[in-house]
Amino acid sequence: MQQLDDRQTFLLPRPVWVNDIDVTHCISCNAAFGPLRRRHHCRHCGNIFCHECSSKSVPLPQLGYGSKPVRVCKGCFEVAYLVTYAIDDDHGLSTQIHGTRGLLELIEKDDEHDLQNVVMYGGIDALIWLCRSSTSVQIHHLTTTILAILAEKESIRPVIITKWALPPLLHLIEFYVYYDTNTRKKKKSSSLSTVQQQQPAEEITPASQEIILEIIINCTHVFYQLSRAGILSQSNIIDDGVLYTLLTLAAYDPAVERQLQEQIVENGSIEDNEQQQQQQEEDGQEETTTTNEQQNENGNNQETEEDEEITAEEIAEQLKDRIRIIQSLAAKAVSAISASVSNQPSVIELIRGTDKFAYLLRSTNGEVRKYMAKTIAYLSLRNDKYKPALLGGDVARALVSIIALLPQYHEVQEKDKKQRKQDLSYFLSRNDVDEDQYNPMNPSAVSHACCALANFATNNESQSNLISQPHLLKYICNVPAALPSHNEVQRHVARCLANFALYGENNAVMLNYSIPSNGNDSNNKNGSSNTRHSYNVLPTLLAMGQSANATPDIQRHIVRAIDNLSSQGKIFFFLLKLYIFKRKR
Repeated sequence: MQQLDDRQTFLLPRPVWVNDIDVTHCISCNAAFGPLRRRHHCRHCGNIFCHECSSKSVPLPQLGYGSKPVRVCKGCFEVAYLVTYAIDDDHGLSTQIHGTRGLLELIEKDDEHDLQNVVMYGGIDALIWLCRSSTSVQIHHLTTTILAILAEKESIRPVIITKWALPPLLHLIEFYVYYDTNTRKKKKSSSLSTVQQQQPAEEITPASQEIILEIIINCTHVFYQLSRAGILSQSNIIDDGVLYTLLTLAAYDPAVERQLQEQIVENGSIEDNEQQQQQQEEDGQEETTTTNEQQNENGNNQETEEDEEITAEEIAEQLKDRIRIIQSLAAKAVSAISASVSNQPSVIELIRGTDKFAYLLRSTNGEVRKYMAKTIAYLSLRNDKYKPALLGGDVARALVSIIALLPQYHEVQEKDKKQRKQDLSYFLSRNDVDEDQYNPMNPSAVSHACCALANFATNNESQSNLISQPHLLKYICNVPAALPSHNEVQRHVARCLANFALYGENNAVMLNYSIPSNGNDSNNKNGSSNTRHSYNVLPTLLAMGQSANATPDIQRHIVRAIDNLSSQGKIFFFLLKLYIFKRKR
């Protein structure tokens, strides 16, 4: 990443003053200038106004005018005043918070003229400067909130990039992501400015942790909007570290909710012990009246403690929701970046030899799984020479896990359930698979996964890797039964089977013919032979062809699959095709 400039002085170039002889009327009220109505320059914008329209004054240290108030027009006053206060680090943090909060309120009005003034007259520059120089969590929260709102404006997105806002936002993410929530110290080195690294220790609270997560959400939202607009350059994506940061955020899990839950349990145990002690003391009392009073007090205390415990649980759930938002936004941004053909080689090279995609495809966050499957589908569409590298490592297993997690409609025996449990442990690389963590499965994630499988099946090395996965064909053929009303899913399944059938060595596996195993299958990592992985795909093709929802595109891929499998018996497959379309009519 590029290093930030640590200079604390905030200066903007002064505007060029309009020539007096070029203006005959006030720009604001259109009053004619003359002997009794003089011309006055606004020091903030450089335009010429009458006295009534430029009677306000405000210090403009950002333009080099020092701390003395100077003349500004009515149109510039609010932005000039707020920017001046926001960058004023001489009068304390409260002054900067006042100015920054005022900018936020101004932006939230969504007035086009105010937005234009903020962009033209230093508002965005001030926000970026605060991100770089301030050590206040409140300031970071306010500034990133404003930038997140501005990033939604199509006309302002390029300005955010040209103002060099990305490096400060990346450094804020790095600072807060690697922030130790217990000691309030950095857990690893960062390239943040010296001022931020020397931030004094503070006591961590759920409220402050919530603000920190919102800062990360705001920064991630900016990158998502810029990624979706397709205006990030290769330098931004790779050299500045935007893509790497987004991949990190998509897997972000500081386990905040677990820490709070542990605190809740610990507090609950202490409360229980205190209640037991109080009860024992009550039993030892001789006077009934005193005992009843103590019991009433204990009952009220217990209700209060229960309310506090519920509140803590709610806070933990809110923090968990914010973490999911961070993960989802980052995954969406990665998908948007990968959608651009020009970015795809760089993306593949960045993740080559890593298990970043595999880890994200196994995420318990359904949105992350969906958008990472979509990313894989984008990257596998045109880049044939990169497909084996893209599918390397654990990516093949992780990709298949998305369809393997669907409810199975072919499990009629206990051994089938036992085998599926073994398969899920293999695909998800964990022994204690809790399917409830991954449910409900998003149909879009399944559709993207099937699309990616169909894309990979056009490459010999990639399809060989996939076809060796345990019971792959069975899980593919289960998809139409699990999602019968999703035509896009069924189209990808038919396309996938048709592409796998392109290779003669797959025909016997796809027709469930018995194949002798030589015991040396290097691709069989689950310890099973190809005979166990074979599955007859014809009933699935037949069912999809006969479905009332079958579109011409689905039928086309079904016919293509049957044609590709026809080397096993041309007459049989001719009759099968004829049967399908007779039933369809």
